[in-house]
Amino acid sequence: MSIQLLKNFKNNRCWSSINIEEVNFFFDSDQSNFKNIVALAVNNEKDYSWRAAWLLTRILIKDDKRLSPFILKIIKSISGKESGHQRELLKIVSKFKLSKKQEGYLLDICINLWEDINIKSGTRYYAMLLILNTSQRYTDIRNEIDYLLGDYYTKTLSTGIKCNILKKANKNLLN
Repeated sequence: MSIQLLKNFKNNRCWSSINIEEVNFFFDSDQSNFKNIVALAVNNEKDYSWRAAWLLTRILIKDDKRLSPFILKIIKSISGKESGHQRELLKIVSKFKLSKKQEGYLLDICINLWEDINIKSGTRYYAMLLILNTSQRYTDIRNEIDYLLGDYYTKTLSTGIKCNILKKANKNLLN
């Protein structure tokens, strides 16, 4: 049902040509549209689940109440997805103030993503941003960040992402 809904919405257009107002209208026109797209985003339907997550990232505002009830489900769904899909789900979660339980699950997932040097740099970048954000609230995590930013974990990153991460980490550790 969700895939067909998404296909009908796209209607042979380029994904990037669909504007935010249209996406919001689509979600607001029928409550089930939003729930179906969230269900598709956490699923693993080839070529469609990550696009559903991408659509959500385009319209969400900070702590968006429409998505709040689904955050833990989204966090738990990140593992086992393709890298681009994981990146979009991380982007969604980054827009929310999380409970300690949610942060715990997310931190574990993000550390696993970061430590897998074969995952795409963009996904690892968002994973590290979330690790750094969490370390601001839990200072005991800061001790592990130096280890996670060692050469082994950063050698496969693009120069731009590596510099950006190291800059953010240094700024984070100074605060």
